[in-house]
Amino acid sequence: MYYWLLLGLWSVGWMFFPPTITSFTASYNASEDVVHLHWVTRNAPVGERFIVERSLDSLHFMAIGNTISGNYQVVQQYYFDDRQPLGNQIYYRIAEQDSLGKTFYTPVASIIRPVKQLGIGNLYRDSTGQIHFAIVSPQSSIANITLIDLNGKIWQSYMVNLLEGNNLFATDLRHLTPGIYFFQVNDKKTGGLAMYRFTKVNDSTYRP
Repeated sequence: MYYWLLLGLWSVGWMFFPPTITSFTASYNASEDVVHLHWVTRNAPVGERFIVERSLDSLHFMAIGNTISGNYQVVQQYYFDDRQPLGNQIYYRIAEQDSLGKTFYTPVASIIRPVKQLGIGNLYRDSTGQIHFAIVSPQSSIANITLIDLNGKIWQSYMVNLLEGNNLFATDLRHLTPGIYFFQVNDKKTGGLAMYRFTKVNDSTYRP
């Protein structure tokens, strides 16, 4: 668990906090497989928006939740539980958006989570239109990734080498028509299987 304390936009070394967030922590509860996030604000205006973001590489983040400041107090406590963590090392940050639309970010906090079974998810679209997703593996292996639709039609199928822990992939799905699809990963060494369902609304919108 990483812990920082800072006021306003003062800094300690290279670490800067948003205007009202004074601390942000992340901790992993192994017995429940839940990541607990906690942050503290000082003098946050009513309506200030806090977006919880998660990443598997500390560079590319996706939103997994949000809350809004509803009470102008000197100090406020916020809690968020990530009950579906995916990955071995997982990174978190809070994005604070003010009434003018400006966004500020906390330093990144990370946790280590043991990987016990094959998993796939964390799908998001980047600014170039590429679709990113992650496969988390308990051991190094070889796997087949298949993209299929509701009718069983195979749109993509290819082999990949998996490392133990986080494995990040990107693909172009602009050729797909809107609809429901599945990424399926088959571990060729262990026989493990994982599947991720998503909906393509259009070329810019993909939903779990």
